[in-house]
Amino acid sequence: MSTYTFSGTDSYSVSDVKAVMQNTYEDIVGFANRQIMEYGKAERWIEDLTYLLNKKALKSFELQLYNSLGQRFKSYKYDVSTYGLITSGDKSGGINYFEIPASTKIGLFADLDEDSPNYSTVFKELTENRNWGTNGSGMEGNATREKSYVSNSLQLNRSVITK
Repeated sequence: MSTYTFSGTDSYSVSDVKAVMQNTYEDIVGFANRQIMEYGKAERWIEDLTYLLNKKALKSFELQLYNSLGQRFKSYKYDVSTYGLITSGDKSGGINYFEIPASTKIGLFADLDEDSPNYSTVFKELTENRNWGTNGSGMEGNATREKSYVSNSLQLNRSVITK
């Protein structure tokens, strides 16, 4: 019989954000490589998500795919977890970009942490300086967990959601 002790923390560093965002960067740039979005937009999204993580004001975000009729049909959701020390994570990849129709559009949805002490600052920055809207919503459907991007106590758990 084995006994394990687990101690957790909800703090993480700028270098942890940089590490997990490297994998996320590769996921997002894959959509630009597939020409579903422009590289400039991919870069802005990465900068915005990095900002939100560094401000510790993000619960989750989704890369939402829309068909030619404007209907969401798939979403890649990244849940932020900050509890515990995890020593290994997955490598980026696993998204088959070429199965996605060329007419697909992509959107970014972020679920902000309203309990964060930085919430009001972040909300103001996003809406006043970064041209974010406030009418988005997460996609509902069947979720399948795919990957975990990890650095110390920061973990991004990627799931794919389909209708």
